[in-house]
Amino acid sequence: MEAANEDDGGLKSIGLVDQVIAYLRDHVAAEQLRPGSRLPSETTISNMLGVSRPVVREAMRTLAATGLVEMAVGKRATIVPVDGGMMSRVISNAVLIGQANEKDILELRRGVEIAMVVLAAQHRTDAQAAELEKIAVEMARQIDDGDRYLELDLKLHVTLAEATGNPLYSLLIDALRQLILVAMSTGRERWSQIEGLDRVQELHEAIVKAVVAGDPAAAASAMAQHFDDALTVILAPIVAKPSQPVAMD
Repeated sequence: MEAANEDDGGLKSIGLVDQVIAYLRDHVAAEQLRPGSRLPSETTISNMLGVSRPVVREAMRTLAATGLVEMAVGKRATIVPVDGGMMSRVISNAVLIGQANEKDILELRRGVEIAMVVLAAQHRTDAQAAELEKIAVEMARQIDDGDRYLELDLKLHVTLAEATGNPLYSLLIDALRQLILVAMSTGRERWSQIEGLDRVQELHEAIVKAVVAGDPAAAASAMAQHFDDALTVILAPIVAKPSQPVAMD
């Protein structure tokens, strides 16, 4: 890597930042750094790579923006656990500028959550099975309490994600958390209007029963029906309107 001075700028500086980012990511992988581990200091990296400290600092800031590291004044950057924040912002921004809509989100969740319950049925622990049954029972008791029911509904999906044994499902549910809550709230309102809340609860119980029984096919079928109902009820006012093309630059 070519040496750089404190006043590095323009395309050369941008290129150096990208190189430092690549080096740091390689360093994390090679050293098998985990949450809590610290990266070398800015001075160390600057001397090692022959680049200016502002270049190193910009690379660190970029990594911090992706959620890989956390920076604090006077301290070395620290590796932090990955959450769904970055993915959540990407999806929310896509909705904000019209690249995706409510139907797109529901269809994405349908595919993800059907696969999710298949794995949950195959890998759930006894403790997770007991927790799922407990949540389903409490949901039945709280079916008339909108806020509490939504809280339990989200908890059910989070627990199903954990039961897969695959941490990426938990990240996906975390990333979609706010959009899930919006869809749940809208769905509850629409189901209430047609007195269909019992139908929603029956499908939740069917999903839990299948996962607890270790029946992937039944779990997938129940979750598919759950989302097919949601698509019909939540999107009914939308699909009845003429579709509008999404402007893409």
